[in-house]
Amino acid sequence: MGQLLIALLVGAVAAGAALVVLRTRSEPKTKNKVPPALRPADIDAVLESTRLTKIHGWGLARPLVCAFVMPAYWVQEPQNRLDTEKMFEEESLERGERYYAMATDQETGESNPAGKECARCHGVEAEGGTNDFLNPDTGVRSVVQVPELKTVFARYEEPPPGFEDAEEFIRETIERGRPGTDMPTWGNKYGGPLTEQELDDIVAWLKSINEEPEVGADATGDQIFNQFCSTCHGIGGAGGSGPAMKGGSETRQFPNIEDHKTFVKEGSKPGQPYGTSGQGTGAMPGWAGTLTDEQIQLVVDYERSL
Repeated sequence: MGQLLIALLVGAVAAGAALVVLRTRSEPKTKNKVPPALRPADIDAVLESTRLTKIHGWGLARPLVCAFVMPAYWVQEPQNRLDTEKMFEEESLERGERYYAMATDQETGESNPAGKECARCHGVEAEGGTNDFLNPDTGVRSVVQVPELKTVFARYEEPPPGFEDAEEFIRETIERGRPGTDMPTWGNKYGGPLTEQELDDIVAWLKSINEEPEVGADATGDQIFNQFCSTCHGIGGAGGSGPAMKGGSETRQFPNIEDHKTFVKEGSKPGQPYGTSGQGTGAMPGWAGTLTDEQIQLVVDYERSL
């Protein structure tokens, strides 16, 4: 509607200006091969009448065009900006989805040159998976559980200290990786393959697909653990990017069960000790915003039984 109005206004002003110019012409001009600079100058009667009227006409037409077009353009500008921002956001999500995906679709065989293969470990739909990991520090090879990313923003709704929000923490985790785990460095600022824009696009896409985690009403402690905790601590507490919990390690770490529940609720804090010998890194999120007190109690009881 706005663009049509602008077109009508411009057309009306242009038609009026053309009418003014045409009415000032005394007679049609004939072709003249003499260069303009060598032609005789118009007499004063022409310069001070028709020529002057023509100049005044164009001088009036141009401000009128600006007077009508500029406000009409200004009225449309907020919507134009919103449309442009939406277009940029949609393009970012499309790129992020391509970067996350495999370089070759495992089902169709379709090639995706932009694919960085995050889906190889985290799953095609960000549902999580497993990875064969050779620990460079210990030389031990093991199959580790890779976290699902469909609820990662909900898990870090309360980000670790030093981070403004979940998005900042998740971006830095991807950019820097997690030393000692199978999560490598991805940001080229730290030697990885991804540019700043590629990182932003992947995080934007992950945010767009994120959902609130759901826990069954009758879920048991081991079911809740395997749904949320096993991505780092392994199925049944076998260990992974997070420490193993076998052999009563949690009862030794937390002789007081209330301290154990508090740790699960609040998560670890970088540089702050926990339990009898733990040292926080910030990688362990607080689960109070995701799980109820009763569900955390079930998880803690399960962990202490391993």
